Amino acid sequence: MIDRLINYIKKHELLKDNLILLLGNSFGAFFTFLFHFYMGRKLGPEDYGALGAILALIYLFTIPLTTIQTSIAKFTSIFKSEKKYKEIHYLYKASTKKLLIFGIISMFIFLLLSNLIANYLHISLTPLLILSLYIIFSFLLYINRGLLQGLQKFNKFSINLIFEGLIKLISGIILILVGFKLNGAIGAIVFALISAFLISFYQLKNIIKYKIKKFDSNIIYKYTIPVLIALTMLTAFYSLDLLLVKHFFIDKRAGYYAAVSLLGKVVFFGSMPITQVMFPKVNELYHNKKKSKNMLYKSALMILAFSLPVILIYFLFSKFIIKTLYGELYLEASNLLGWFAVMMTLFSLIYLISFYNLAINRKNFLYILGLFNILEIVLIYIFHDTLMQVVSILTVLMSILAFIMFLKMLLIKDGKIKYNNSGV
Repeated sequence: MIDRLINYIKKHELLKDNLILLLGNSFGAFFTFLFHFYMGRKLGPEDYGALGAILALIYLFTIPLTTIQTSIAKFTSIFKSEKKYKEIHYLYKASTKKLLIFGIISMFIFLLLSNLIANYLHISLTPLLILSLYIIFSFLLYINRGLLQGLQKFNKFSINLIFEGLIKLISGIILILVGFKLNGAIGAIVFALISAFLISFYQLKNIIKYKIKKFDSNIIYKYTIPVLIALTMLTAFYSLDLLLVKHFFIDKRAGYYAAVSLLGKVVFFGSMPITQVMFPKVNELYHNKKKSKNMLYKSALMILAFSLPVILIYFLFSKFIIKTLYGELYLEASNLLGWFAVMMTLFSLIYLISFYNLAINRKNFLYILGLFNILEIVLIYIFHDTLMQVVSILTVLMSILAFIMFLKMLLIKDGKIKYNNSGV
């Protein structure tokens, strides 16, 4: 029975790669969640609320980073399908050189704005100064992860994610025990990211053995623009709410929301490998003018298979989960947990469909995302009397958006779109 299951998985590449990356992402996320549960208990609701707001800044900052990773993954997968490894080496070297400079400039801009950000979020300046070190190495790490994703080296990608989570947990515990509190939590996040970059640099050593062959890279930068816009809007859905809650709820309720938000994101970050595996595969199919909708539907079913049990557990055991992981101080937020999981399941499907659109070079869905971003901000600004009100707004918006995105996807003719490969 077990042998038959293993052979079945080996024969189905989509399932095999999803399992590899899902395992890596799950272990990495497991260590990251242990890090947060430890911080939630040691820092208390108010400081943990500050950590949640800073994490929201990191999510927003990763928009250009994920754009870089997505763009590099897309064109790496194209070069891989054509066995153009010399071009991949050029892409690696040129991107690293340009984005190192851009990272340094971005760090200085962030430092100039840090005092303004600290005042808006009602936090001290020091954590933001520590966070500035995150910027340079994050640009470099996401280049390397984009290459691993595009090459479909999901085993190495998984190892990288696991080590980042483990290093974050160990260094975070040490820094808190020493007495650095919130600054120690931020320091651990920065140290883990730098370590993950060094590991990824070693993992890509085989690319360097190929000679460099230049190509017209303008097509990559043209593709980057819609990806940047899409990721800005998608990331805003699960980041702006944290920043707005921290602004409107100065007391410990911001900490409650940060805790529930993190637990709710188990659904999104746990199912993200499904999108990461689907993207380069759909891109290859589209490049070769083959049908790809079936892969989207299978990926959507995988997300639901992962998410629905989590939703059920969160509704049935919300108080037990929060008390066990965060302590009694956070029990007031237990009624939010199940609904947050529902909202993040809907968002995970929206994220999947968005990346499918990007893989087949469709951009008209961006207008819909932008409209719902505006609705989220406006509605939370008007209705924020309670945390449940905020979660209800997000759940309703995600329900309507998911329905519209799925309906539009049904109308796309599968495998009928011509691929434009000029410059590549």
